[in-house]
Amino acid sequence: MAPRQISLAEVEKHVAYDDLWLVIAGKVYDVTAFMDDHPGGGEIMLNAAGKDGTDDFEDVGHSPNAYEQLKKFYIGEYAGGASGRADGGVKKSATGGMTTSGFGALGATLLPVAVLVLALLAAYVGRL
Repeated sequence: MAPRQISLAEVEKHVAYDDLWLVIAGKVYDVTAFMDDHPGGGEIMLNAAGKDGTDDFEDVGHSPNAYEQLKKFYIGEYAGGASGRADGGVKKSATGGMTTSGFGALGATLLPVAVLVLALLAAYVGRL
């Protein structure tokens, strides 16, 4: 039997804390049961709701165990498609502000670099 094909419009129907599907690497996962168990909190997964969350998932640097855990939440293959949302697929936070994963991805990249620079600076200053 062929895997179920799930469109973006269908994924967008499941973007709540108590009903959350995520798209990661071309597969759709119903992670509702994992919301309270996610080490970073369920709110982090909500940031990837209603869109392809592959970059968000990979930018965090999940362990091989996290990829293995995903398997038990698999419900079908992502068929893609245009956004069915009236706002064109732009998510807003509960406070009405725009949300973006871009800063999270940038922050995940820049933080280690900043730590390294500060460590080198401290070592240099320590020699003076």
